Amino acid sequence: MLPVKSLLRCKSVCKSCEYKVIRIAQLHEDDEDGAGYVFHSVNVEIYNLSTNSWREINAVVPFVWFFPCSELLFNGHFHWWADDEDHGGESMLSFHISTEVFQQIQLPDVCAFPDGNERAFLVLNESIALVLYNPSAQASFDIWLMIEYGVAESWTKLFTIGPFVQVEHPLLFWKHELLLEKANGQLVSCNLKSQRLKEFQVYGAQESLRALIYSESLVSVKRRCDIK
Repeated sequence: MLPVKSLLRCKSVCKSCEYKVIRIAQLHEDDEDGAGYVFHSVNVEIYNLSTNSWREINAVVPFVWFFPCSELLFNGHFHWWADDEDHGGESMLSFHISTEVFQQIQLPDVCAFPDGNERAFLVLNESIALVLYNPSAQASFDIWLMIEYGVAESWTKLFTIGPFVQVEHPLLFWKHELLLEKANGQLVSCNLKSQRLKEFQVYGAQESLRALIYSESLVSVKRRCDIK
């Protein structure tokens, strides 16, 4: 049996009070020389909480990469890091949760594959930020911002932070700081102005830390969707 990749993520649509799960199943196998994969097909299914049912949607979706911080919910869209077969590089795959329409957004030319860097999609100043970095003994982080949503030409490099010793993965922009994970799994933050690091007594297994912005709500999922 060929390996299948799947991704489950819950998303809410505030306007329609609709909660959904998106599943992307990718079918591929090792190529003849064992150096990569031969991509075959992809199936996209949506689960609706209100109807308690799955349905398949007819969509042409590129190969999606599932890595930490390569997925992002922003402005009613969910985003993944994906291949860009038309331009021979990589793209950001966008899925509009209400209309259920996919869109590919080109990344900056510096993202031409392969370049040895890793990527992270985060939110900065109410816009999507792309963080390019190369996990190493001393890693630097290039911060790009998509000024106008969906417009590839609006990608703008803001600044570079680092290099930092044994700091490997970005997690979340919070106020004037960037949360990061050290090589030993420790949580640290970097002040974007001073570039000073602050360590927290929070540890996890290597590459296991995740950070999310939490908003309180007094309304339950069941109540909002009138589920009895």
